[in-house]
Amino acid sequence: MVIARGAIPAAILAALVGCQGSSAPPAATGSGSARGSGPAVIDAAPVAVIDAAPAAAEVAEPEPPDQGRMIADLGAIPAWQAVVDRAQLLGRRGQHGVVFGRVGPPVALPAPPGSGSGSAAGSGSAGSNVAPAREPPAYVWLIDDTEGNGSLAIRIALGDKAKLGDRIAAGGAWQLDDDRRWFWKPDTVQPLPPPPASDLKDAQPAVPGHAIVNGELPSGARTMSVARDGDAVYFQIVGPAPISDGDGWQVADQLGSPTVAVMNLPGERPSYGGHDMRAADERWQLKRGQTYWVRIGKLRKRGADKPPLVNARTAPIRVL
Repeated sequence: MVIARGAIPAAILAALVGCQGSSAPPAATGSGSARGSGPAVIDAAPVAVIDAAPAAAEVAEPEPPDQGRMIADLGAIPAWQAVVDRAQLLGRRGQHGVVFGRVGPPVALPAPPGSGSGSAAGSGSAGSNVAPAREPPAYVWLIDDTEGNGSLAIRIALGDKAKLGDRIAAGGAWQLDDDRRWFWKPDTVQPLPPPPASDLKDAQPAVPGHAIVNGELPSGARTMSVARDGDAVYFQIVGPAPISDGDGWQVADQLGSPTVAVMNLPGERPSYGGHDMRAADERWQLKRGQTYWVRIGKLRKRGADKPPLVNARTAPIRVL
């Protein structure tokens, strides 16, 4: 009997199609059922299901810029290192370098002559409190964010090339202004990513520079004679000021006591080639008999007959 093609049940047709190409006879189901004794149930091959809507590809987040690589590619040095290396970064000699740091506040201008509260207003009416006009600050601070906890900075004639808080690399050279002050004159300015977080929790100075401010002893401060690595310590100067940068200050618990350590303050290290080109306001001015506190790094022992060496990591604070 000829069965019309359209009369074949759909399930049997699908099974037959699935079995095409297989030489093995279909297995009968049921225990003891004889082959051909009833309609065979054919196990169809599993059909793979293809999702017509492919999953959206994951978008990889861009990696943060490698700031160390950027700084190395620029050949940049920290802001205060430019002070140490000043002899090879002089504009008048045609030398050039790249410094980096964080843009700080404007450098305060000295008060103009006769601007005290009791001075006359000049040709104006009597009792006038109008201050004389002043030019905007010529410089801002470029703060070194690699040492000194924000206390080390250089003057830079930045103009409107960056704003407060920006981290930048500035190509240029050292120049002297009419008041014989060193400042960095940039010819290029490039933004940099923020620096890694500092492990120091001590507050940074409101204004950088080498002016020493008054403050209270922090909780847990120790005398220098019992100090350990990383402590906040208080001390007094018991020897003369260092002759050269890097010689260190002789310190003790109090004046009259023997020296217990030789301390270098932030930024105090020998200048490049031994050329001393630092200005007076680029050095710390400490007095004998006055108590100060700093946070120190590691104590480096030098033998039983010599006091240890230690570097201060923060600016000295005068304790009243």
